[in-house]
Amino acid sequence: MSSNGQEPADRFPLQYLPPAVAGCFGEALGCYGHGLWKAFGAMCRLTTAAMFAEMSESGRLRAYDLVQEVQSLAQVDEASFSLVRRVIFDDQPAGSPPPDIGRQEAALLLETMKDLLHQVYVRRARLQAALKVRRFFAEQHTD
Repeated sequence: MSSNGQEPADRFPLQYLPPAVAGCFGEALGCYGHGLWKAFGAMCRLTTAAMFAEMSESGRLRAYDLVQEVQSLAQVDEASFSLVRRVIFDDQPAGSPPPDIGRQEAALLLETMKDLLHQVYVRRARLQAALKVRRFFAEQHTD
């Protein structure tokens, strides 16, 4: 626990994210660490908006599938997970108040966001870096 009675802000490798996405998610993590659940939800929504702005339509569909996969893998009931989808995909009429997010919903949203960002950005970047190293050493031994 941190000094304010909340659990410490989660860490995430922000360096793999595009700057706009990293900035929003970094702030989201700060809100989460301070127990500002509604602000955390709002910053998660801004994170996904920044992410979707730089993605193609097929990328957005893949993101939707990845979020659905989290629900399935974690075996989260539909009632609990519908809020996560509302936040991530802004599935609400224009002008609607933000969803009411509490500690448990924020925890579910946090893990879903981390998995989504990992699958979309971190996994690819780490794989590309590992392949670059492997190619370098493979080229060194072809002499």
